[in-house]
Amino acid sequence: MAESMQYPLDGVRVLDFSRIVAGPFAGRLLTDLGADVVKVEPPEGDDTRLQGRKVRGISGYFNQQNAGKRDICLDLRAPEAVALVKDLVAAADIVIENYRPGVMRRLGIDYDTLKSVNPGLIMLSITGFGQEGPESNRPSYAPVVHAELGLMHRLGERNQTAPGDLSLSVADTNASLHGVISVLAALRLREQTGVGQHIDMSMMDATFATDDRNHFEMENEPDGIVVGPILDLPCGRVFIASDPEMKLVFKKLIKRGVIEDPTPPGADLETKIARRREAIDARLQQCMTLAQFSELMDILDIPWGEVRDPRRLEEQATLKHRGMIVQMDDRNGGTRPMADSPYRFSQARSGVRGPAPHRGEHNREVLQDWLGMGDADIEAWLQSDAVVAGPDATNKS
Repeated sequence: MAESMQYPLDGVRVLDFSRIVAGPFAGRLLTDLGADVVKVEPPEGDDTRLQGRKVRGISGYFNQQNAGKRDICLDLRAPEAVALVKDLVAAADIVIENYRPGVMRRLGIDYDTLKSVNPGLIMLSITGFGQEGPESNRPSYAPVVHAELGLMHRLGERNQTAPGDLSLSVADTNASLHGVISVLAALRLREQTGVGQHIDMSMMDATFATDDRNHFEMENEPDGIVVGPILDLPCGRVFIASDPEMKLVFKKLIKRGVIEDPTPPGADLETKIARRREAIDARLQQCMTLAQFSELMDILDIPWGEVRDPRRLEEQATLKHRGMIVQMDDRNGGTRPMADSPYRFSQARSGVRGPAPHRGEHNREVLQDWLGMGDADIEAWLQSDAVVAGPDATNKS
């Protein structure tokens, strides 16, 4: 039945000028929801093509952010490129870009110019610090925003270490996620009014708006929330959602009759703490398997997690059950793991729809499908300076 269901964004066309993560991830989400997303890649390629394990010239990082998209390679500095972009925009619903403010205008393809070609166009512009303001021209990557918004400081404060960066690009993915929300809202409004939108999405705004701890600390002292203990047990390394001293664990062990209170009558506080901690450790050390530990945590009703090596995520029970890691054709006779779409609809489909493209792989297809060009016009563009083929394309596509 799922195979016969429609994708929610089937028929929506997206022209994606963005690169790295903030922007490409938004395009990937729209692709998973059924949109025809065409990545407009420069001749030098997206920077993420250089990051991660390569299979037939496609890196792991690029593959994850651009899976399912088609790719047209354009040299926007070529004089005739602007005319071709305008033709593509006339056929598009959405444009995504994450250049610094002013770059699209210098290229001659800013929103004001493009909306004269397509009044219903929705353009999502993602920048570090917004289209206007005292810092709008600052270059930015996710760690810059993490530093500015206090995430690095909080990480050091919570772990009692020097400040450091997060191990994921929160600022990039937040901007993409909020960007997709705003695009979908703009699509709904366009259905009613016929009018498009220019969406100014700042990585600073998106990350601040999503940071619940920053919201709390604006009106309070530092949150004081401490991360529960990470323990090395015979069954492996686990995290327990409890206070560091595990007072909650002790109380529940006693309440559920799992252990008896080992505290001698009249013991001083130091002795009480030491004996109780010994009793907790002794009981937890009896968990020789994760199944035994899980059963104990279920009895105590305490959340926990295995401290898992990310290279073992395919073994994680929920990810496996829900099919969140799919084996995608690597176009080299094998497969490679890929994160699937998290969206689950009762009467619609979503999901990764193919591997990432080679640079310029779909030059011919896009000119034909989007613009309805005949063979002669397509060949003329393929021989122009504006349309470029990457080294992995079999021809000028």
